[in-house]
Amino acid sequence: MTYTGRTLGIGLMDGNPFAFYLLCSRSFPNRRAVVKENAVYIENLTETDNPYVSYPVVRLLEDYAVVTNGLQTDFIAQALEWESPKKALIHVLDALDYERDDYNTPRIAGIIGTGGKGWLGFAGRDEFWVKSLELREGKAFVTATYNLGFVEMEFPRFKTTQELVEKALELPFENKVLAIGILRRNNWELRWK
Repeated sequence: MTYTGRTLGIGLMDGNPFAFYLLCSRSFPNRRAVVKENAVYIENLTETDNPYVSYPVVRLLEDYAVVTNGLQTDFIAQALEWESPKKALIHVLDALDYERDDYNTPRIAGIIGTGGKGWLGFAGRDEFWVKSLELREGKAFVTATYNLGFVEMEFPRFKTTQELVEKALELPFENKVLAIGILRRNNWELRWK
């Protein structure tokens, strides 16, 4: 098994766009997801002065869902009000860059829309990219903060957002803490575990 840290995927199942966020952590495993209106937050339950372990992770907009591993979530959601998803990722990830913690943790971000397109971005100390992607049935485009890069994978079949979360938690990565699933059918559907 591989340690990937924070892992993010976007894909298509039965013609419906989906995204998942899998939080894996060695240093701060005591965390939970908290939902407030159209947003989800990762809340750390261990005392620390590390500013990066509690953050907005999901923001649902009318036409887009934004999923990231940090405070860039809200900035990207704001940028989508006036620019394209690709430009929103480029501008925000370039401005914030990687996290200035002990591990130089990369910032990752994904956007899915109501059509068949998605976008992924990565801002690391030595690597920066943003990709516009045509989502493919039964597949997921995945990136993570560590040891994964950018991959396309067959994603296990699911029917509900609850099953999506369970499939994300079954991925072969170490130190899993929680997962969040987002699916677009008639409206945005959200689950976490």
